[in-house]
Amino acid sequence: MENSFNNLGISSNLVQSLTDISLTSSHTAPVSPVNAFNSNPFSQNDFGLSQSAFMGLGSSHDIPNSTDVSFSTALIGNILGSVNLQDDLKRPNSKKNTCSCDDQIVAEYFCHECNDHLCQKCVSAHHRVRLTKDHKIFKSSDFLDTDSVTSLPYLLSPPSETASNYCSTHANEVLHLFCDTCSAAVCSQCTFHDHSGHSLQYLNQVVEGSKTVTMSLLTDAKNSLQGLENSIGDIKRMRESIFNRSKVVESEIHSVMQKHRAALDQRERDLVRRVEQIRLFKSRTLGAQMESLRLSARKLKMIIEDVNRTLSSGNNIEILKAKEKMQAGVNACQSNIILAEDECLIFSPPESSHFLALNKIGNVRSSICAQQSVLIKDGNSSNNSLSGSLVSFTILARDHTGEAKVAGGDLLEVKIEKPDNNVFMLDAMDNGDGRYIFQLQVTQDGDYVISVKYRGIHVCKSPYILNVKPCVNYAARAATCMPIFTFGKEGDKPGELCRPWGICSDAQGNFIVADRSNNRIQIFKPDGNFHLMFGTSGTRPGQFDRPAGVAVDKKERIIVADKDNHRIQIFTFDGSFISTFGERGSKNGQFNYPWDVAANSAGVIAVTDTRNHRIQVFTSDGSFISKYGFEGAMWKHFDSPRGITFTNENQLVVTDFNNHRLVTIQPDMQSARFLGSEGSQTLQFLRPQGVAVDEEGNIVVADSRNHRLQVFTSSGQLLAVFGGIVHSEHAMQMDRPSGITVTPDGRIAVVDFGNNRIMVY
Repeated sequence: MENSFNNLGISSNLVQSLTDISLTSSHTAPVSPVNAFNSNPFSQNDFGLSQSAFMGLGSSHDIPNSTDVSFSTALIGNILGSVNLQDDLKRPNSKKNTCSCDDQIVAEYFCHECNDHLCQKCVSAHHRVRLTKDHKIFKSSDFLDTDSVTSLPYLLSPPSETASNYCSTHANEVLHLFCDTCSAAVCSQCTFHDHSGHSLQYLNQVVEGSKTVTMSLLTDAKNSLQGLENSIGDIKRMRESIFNRSKVVESEIHSVMQKHRAALDQRERDLVRRVEQIRLFKSRTLGAQMESLRLSARKLKMIIEDVNRTLSSGNNIEILKAKEKMQAGVNACQSNIILAEDECLIFSPPESSHFLALNKIGNVRSSICAQQSVLIKDGNSSNNSLSGSLVSFTILARDHTGEAKVAGGDLLEVKIEKPDNNVFMLDAMDNGDGRYIFQLQVTQDGDYVISVKYRGIHVCKSPYILNVKPCVNYAARAATCMPIFTFGKEGDKPGELCRPWGICSDAQGNFIVADRSNNRIQIFKPDGNFHLMFGTSGTRPGQFDRPAGVAVDKKERIIVADKDNHRIQIFTFDGSFISTFGERGSKNGQFNYPWDVAANSAGVIAVTDTRNHRIQVFTSDGSFISKYGFEGAMWKHFDSPRGITFTNENQLVVTDFNNHRLVTIQPDMQSARFLGSEGSQTLQFLRPQGVAVDEEGNIVVADSRNHRLQVFTSSGQLLAVFGGIVHSEHAMQMDRPSGITVTPDGRIAVVDFGNNRIMVY
C-alpha cells in the first residue's frame, strides 16, 4: 500500500497525519484541515503536493470542520479508493475487469458516480438514460498512461456547499434529484425504492426554477408592500378628513342652532352626540384596519428579508421552502384594500317650516354601518330551503348609531356562492325605509353561502349558510306499494306494542311512540331498533292512563298527552319526569280527553282537547295562551279534533275527526279554512286521525277508515296516496293508521294501529 501511495506522490506521513486527525477529532479541540497543515511539520516534499494544491478547491471556510468524523473518514476513504483504483489499473499482472452486464465482456471504461466498470454497450446506455447521461466516465487507459495525479484533487475534494445535503434514508448518498410526484429531494438509491416510476428532475434545475419564481414573488411582494403602505396613508388621510368633516358639520350645527338656542339645547346635544358617535365608530374601524395593515406590512418585510437571506446563503431545501413562504406572504397581501369607512357625515339643516318642531329640528346623516346592519331570511327562521324555491332576504340597514338608514343610496355588495362553488352577484333593492331586499332562486342541492358586505365588511348574520334540500317525490315512493321497513309487533315486551296511537321523531331521527294500552312511551332508533322505554300505569307523575299523543320540542323534551288522566306530562329524552299541567274540566287550561300534542320552534305547545271540541295553546311551561273552537250548540262545527301539527308559518293543521276534514287555523286563533269532505275519493276522508307537515309545507294525513295516507300541498293539491285498496300481491296493507310523523330526512312514519306496528315510507 505504501508503494501505491508513493506511485501517486503521497508520502506515508500524509496518511498517518490524516489518520491521526480522524482518530483524535472526537477527543480534541476542533482543528480545521488548514490548521492541520500549519501545525504539522510536513513540507511540500513530504507528500508531493503543496498546501495550496490540496486546499485549492475552496477557502478554509468551505471545508467541513475536522471534528466531523464523517468528513475525515470520507477524505481518507477517497484517497485510499483512488490509490487502490490506480494500483489495480496499473498492476501489470492484474486480472482484466469485466462489465457487470449480462454479456460479461472486458470493461474498457469506468463510471466515477456509479463506481462501476463498463463496456462500450453500457457506456452508450449511460448516455441515453436521463439519470446517468451526465455521469463522468473515464477510459481505463487514461489511468494506465499516466503517473500523474491530475484526477486526485477531484477524488479528494470534500463535498461542496451546494451538494452538502445527504439522504436521511441512504447513508452518504447525495440528494441530487427532485421527485415531482412527491415534491421532495431524493438520492439515486431512492429512485429504486420509494420513488420508483415517479417523475424525476435534477435538483439543480428545480432549484434554478425555484429561484426564478421566488425572484418574481419578491417583486410582487415589494409591489404589495407598496400597496399596503399607500393604503395606510389613505386611511390616515381618511381619518383626518372624517375628523375635519365632523368639525365642519359641528360648526354648521352650532351656526343654525344659535337662532333657536333657548328651545334647541337638548336637540343640539343629541345631534352632536350622534356626530361624535359616528366619528368615533368610523375612526375605530379605520384604526383597526390600519393596525391590521401595519401588521401585514411588518410580516411581509420580515418574509422578504428572510427570503433574501435564504436566496443568498441558503441550501437547496431552504430555497425550496423559501418559495412557499414567499408565495404565502404575497397571497396574504394581494387582496384589494378597500377603506372600511368613508367620510360621509352630513348635517341637514331644518327648513323654515320646521322651526316650530323644536324637538326634531335638524338631522345628522351618515353612511351604512356594516356592523350595525343585519341580514335576515324572510319567512320561517329555518336555515333550510327546498330545491327550486325562491328565497327572500332583507337587509336591515343601520347607520353608526344603530338607527335605520332611511336616506338610502348606499351600495351593498351581495355575493352568492352556490354548492358547485360558482359565485355570482345580486342587486339589493332599496326599499326607502332602511330595508334592502333581494331574492334568490335556489336550483342546486347543498349549501348556498350568502355574503352581504358594505365597504368590505360583513353585516351581522353574514355569511349566511342556506341549506338546500331536494324536493320529495311522494308519488314515486307510493308507487312501490311497500314501506322501507317496519318495526314492532303485538305484545308487552320491550319493542312490542299494544294499540299504539301517537308517534313523533326528534332531530336525530329517533322515533318516540305512545304505546297506549301498555301505558308507556317507547323510543326507537332511526333504523327501528328498540332504545328505551319509560312509564307505568297510574295517576302519579311519570305514570300514564292510555297516553295518546306525543311530541318532542327543540329542547329535546318529550311532551305526552296523558289522555285518560286529562293532563299533559313533560319528560327528558331519557324518561325523567320534568313537569305536568292540566286537569279534567272545560275551563281554560283544563282538558276532557286530550288526544294529541304538538310543539313549534318557539316552544309553544298546542293540544287537541277532544271532548271539549277545541284547541288550546300554552307556553313551554304550560301557561294558557289562547284557544280555538265552537262552544255551546255550535260545537258540531268542530267535532272531536284528533291529530294536530304546526306548519312552517305557525298555522295549526287539525284533523276534524267526526266531520271528516282538515282544519287549518291561523296563528291569531280567530279564523280557519277547511279541506276535504266525507268519502273515499281523493280529497275525501273517513275518520282522519294523525297529521304531519314536512319541510316543504306538504300535509300528510292518516285517513284512518280508508286505511291509507294522503299527501297534499298546502293549497290542497293531491301529491300521493299510500295504502288503501292496492291490487298487488306484494302490497302491505294498513289497518286504521293513526299517529304520523315526518323525519328530518323526509321519511314518513305511521302507526299501523290495527297491526300494532310502525311502517316507514
